[in-house]
Amino acid sequence: MLRHHFRFLRITGWGLVFAFLMGSLPCLAAEPLPPLPQESKEQKDARMQWWREARFGMFIHWGLYCITAGEWNGQPVNGISSWIMSEESGKIPVEEYRELVHQFNPVKFSAKEWVQIAKDAGMKYIILTSKHHEGFCLFDSKYTDYDVMSTPFQRDILKELSDECHKQGMRIGWYYSQL
Repeated sequence: MLRHHFRFLRITGWGLVFAFLMGSLPCLAAEPLPPLPQESKEQKDARMQWWREARFGMFIHWGLYCITAGEWNGQPVNGISSWIMSEESGKIPVEEYRELVHQFNPVKFSAKEWVQIAKDAGMKYIILTSKHHEGFCLFDSKYTDYDVMSTPFQRDILKELSDECHKQGMRIGWYYSQL
């Protein structure tokens, strides 16, 4: 049953661990980042209490790369399909890969159903890949046209999922993968 509901999703507990670990690493920026606010151990414990109690959540790793299903031009690629453009995997030229935007049309997407499935399984939060490292955004971006609004789907997936999570009392977070 879950295979039917998550046909184009890749759900992995290790992905969630990776997302949290990556969020704790310093990033490389053109300008120095402002210092993080200092907090006491008590403040941090209070901030993290919900997560410790939640213990179980859903990480949804989803985007244009799912269209390829690990193949390019009828040939399987080496490695992980979310890295299909890389030298180690598919070596796909950017111009060709960007054309996938015209195929992205998840007409069976239902934020209500996804949140309900997570709740029924006992999950307390959902994390979704909002922007993948190839640059495609699952939201309506004012900074690029390489987003969900340029696809045949033309709906802001993040907004719909966020609205539904708030409606059903589920916490929501975004995984923003940027190289």
